[in-house]
Amino acid sequence: MLNANRRRLWLVVKSLLAIAILVGVARHFAGILNDPQLDFSRFHFRVELLIPAGLLYLLAHICWGTFWVRLLHGQGISVSWYTGIRAYFVSQFGKYVPGKAWVILLRVGMLRQHHAHPFPVAVTATYETLCSMAAGALLGVIMLPYLGVLPVELSGQTTALVAVAALPVVLGVLNHFAARVVARRRGPDARRIPAPSLLLLTQGLLHGAFGHCLLGLSLGLTIAAIAPDPQPPQSMFTSNLGAVTIAYVAGFVVLVAPGGLGAREAVLTWALTPRFIAEMGANEAAALAVVIALVLRLVWTVAEVLLALCLYAFPPSQPQPKHSANANPHPGPALG
Repeated sequence: MLNANRRRLWLVVKSLLAIAILVGVARHFAGILNDPQLDFSRFHFRVELLIPAGLLYLLAHICWGTFWVRLLHGQGISVSWYTGIRAYFVSQFGKYVPGKAWVILLRVGMLRQHHAHPFPVAVTATYETLCSMAAGALLGVIMLPYLGVLPVELSGQTTALVAVAALPVVLGVLNHFAARVVARRRGPDARRIPAPSLLLLTQGLLHGAFGHCLLGLSLGLTIAAIAPDPQPPQSMFTSNLGAVTIAYVAGFVVLVAPGGLGAREAVLTWALTPRFIAEMGANEAAALAVVIALVLRLVWTVAEVLLALCLYAFPPSQPQPKHSANANPHPGPALG
């Protein structure tokens, strides 16, 4: 009873924190957009550019979802690519619950009907997220000097933060060590602890980096769709990549914010505003950055929801046989 009450209390606290963040960001944005001197007629909405922006977002997540399917296969869970991608996108609805744990729970539930053991599904989902976020953090730090939001003395100090990108590999090494110790103690017939190979985790960082590059292109198209005098999306790619990776990772780190709502838009606005100040002044530049952040959220959310609903409506024709879904049948964890 006591533990149940603590869980309810913690859920209430997380929900209140999420509401506080959302209200605070909304009030800040409202203050920027309600400036009577703003001339919103200068902004444009080129819908034809927003459609490919949404598609690029989906491609980024397909890249990350494909890596998760590879992790599943590495643990002996032989689901099809479509089955894995379907579970990946449908589980994204779980990120809109404070704490984001429902993402993993939904993946476990959807693959249970394919006889996948919950433990390796949860572990591989965690590694997939760590790899994509670590790659984003690394790219964001590297591109920080191009944003102009911090002094060069600070934005150029990337050595300490580069270690963030090594986190999945470090955890992989520790996991392999723990898996071997436990295997020796439990005997050869016991279920193996899921331990993705180090080579696969390193490749996961490449999956993550490529996905974030697609998000950078998506942001560039969104800016081109709204800005009064847009530059070609590719001309500001480094700045777009830095802005979108920092914002995306920040939204993930703030665990109480469902889907990073509020936190991601606040950081993206902060990262984009200096780019437009020289052309239109501080107030209008901030307003343009706010509009871009909100439109990007709308485009990404609509694209994600539509694809997830379509995938959910068309389940795989037949679950995989049970004998092919046992967790890691190999004699020991591979070192890649």
